Amino acid sequence: MKKIFYATLLFAMPVMAQQTSISTLEDTNVDFNEQNYWNGGKIGTPEEGDWGEEIYHCSWTSGVVTGHIDYNFMPDEGYGSYDWWGGLALSQRTGTELGGMDDQYNNIVGKGANDSKTFAVIYGDLYSIDINVEGGAKVKSMYVVNSAYTMQNVLVGDGYSAKFQNDGDHIYLDVTATKADGTTAKQTIKLAEFTTELSYIKEWTKVDLSQLGDDVVKLTFTFDVHNTGVPLYACIDDIEIETANSTTAPAVATFEDLEIGDEHHMSVSTEDDDERTEFVSGGYEFATGCMHDWSYWFFFGYANETDNTYKDLEDQWKNVVGGGYNGSANYGVGYVAAFNGPAFVTVLADEGAVVPGFYITNSAYTYSSLTNGDGYAKKFDFGDWYKLTITGYDADENVTGTKDYYLADLRDAATAYIIDDWRYVDLSMLGKVKQLKIEASSSDGEGFDIKTPTYFCFDDFGATGEEILPEKNTEVSTAIAAHNANATATALGSYDITGRQTTGLNKGVNIIRMSDGSVRKVVIK
Repeated sequence: MKKIFYATLLFAMPVMAQQTSISTLEDTNVDFNEQNYWNGGKIGTPEEGDWGEEIYHCSWTSGVVTGHIDYNFMPDEGYGSYDWWGGLALSQRTGTELGGMDDQYNNIVGKGANDSKTFAVIYGDLYSIDINVEGGAKVKSMYVVNSAYTMQNVLVGDGYSAKFQNDGDHIYLDVTATKADGTTAKQTIKLAEFTTELSYIKEWTKVDLSQLGDDVVKLTFTFDVHNTGVPLYACIDDIEIETANSTTAPAVATFEDLEIGDEHHMSVSTEDDDERTEFVSGGYEFATGCMHDWSYWFFFGYANETDNTYKDLEDQWKNVVGGGYNGSANYGVGYVAAFNGPAFVTVLADEGAVVPGFYITNSAYTYSSLTNGDGYAKKFDFGDWYKLTITGYDADENVTGTKDYYLADLRDAATAYIIDDWRYVDLSMLGKVKQLKIEASSSDGEGFDIKTPTYFCFDDFGATGEEILPEKNTEVSTAIAAHNANATATALGSYDITGRQTTGLNKGVNIIRMSDGSVRKVVIK
């Protein structure tokens, strides 16, 4: 027997179209050092390598791509300690020559593509970029230029390889695309070669990669050289991704792509953290802020602590479940006190997108306060409530809608609850958004005087999920009243989630356009 339940919602009907996003590398989640490059470093828990070295696996994100670095550190065993890296480092170096090993992060132009600041440096074979789009996407193009290190060898040579002067001397960059079904396709980019004369890429050059096909989930980079002594370096920027249509949501922010130690949380322990204003996971950018001298942070952070109890402020990163949604390690933490101002999540797709929703639970700190009270906030009693208000803004900064979600609702004794598990928040009624503003309010105080700790924990931001049945009463939406939906309105037509008109109701999500101008979502199980 089919179960049918209704929720009247504001919903932006999807339109079939191509959507392009560009990973400019200006929006990465890393902090550059004083020499203006980032090559991973000692992040996370290392593995032991073949020579006893410690290998740290690091990653960075930009838009819908994730790049990878292996940072190898050899402890001092009587021969001195040393370290090296391989993969895709990030650089903001403006030098154009190779004077020493610090200059391995230079390119021969001295800036990123299209006069930008940041670019990626590839060093070594078999390193990859992941495309964080469900089912993969078409990689239309990227910009390429030679590194200063490689060109020093090409033009002058060094003790390992002579300058390029003989027919057949070459360095090529092979780009292999792995599709969602496991098949591969390859394209070769000629960085430099000598035939009758030397030719090489002298400036940022846009390379068409569309022949690699659709549904690409990974790009792997390898080098083809005539001599093993040629330095295996290249620089890339502005990776252009084309998704199937405008309804394709950005890559889900799972927070698993953020480097963090076990049973730990986002750093607020160094002065460098004071400079951080955002971090990126999946296809979303989360505002954040830190005050090192006060050990204070606000807006959004991330953690992976599994203890779910609260004793003091050291435990402010914990959630009441203990761990991420569906058994995952990392999760997001929100702290949206009114005196810090509203917290924003930005959709990295150029024109925004429909954000399906995310999973939420109470912070261990907030849950402890709601159920026991503390020295500042009261223990909740019947009539009390604590909620988030989520406001959508389109690319022109117009409000698209508002959603209220109650993390605790004791207004009705028959259905009173305080959330202590992971629940899904549906945001599809907000339509296509570029930004989401998140604010907290409570029955215990208002404005700057809210006494309830305004924390919450969240995960899989941008994931699809299923509305909880109304009788469980875990969600209240302000969008219904705002739209003046008429219960007696008649249906004018039905559509599936991609916007195609359908005949009658089908299993799954059905979008029904009503005669009063409202739109209703009907889910059939």
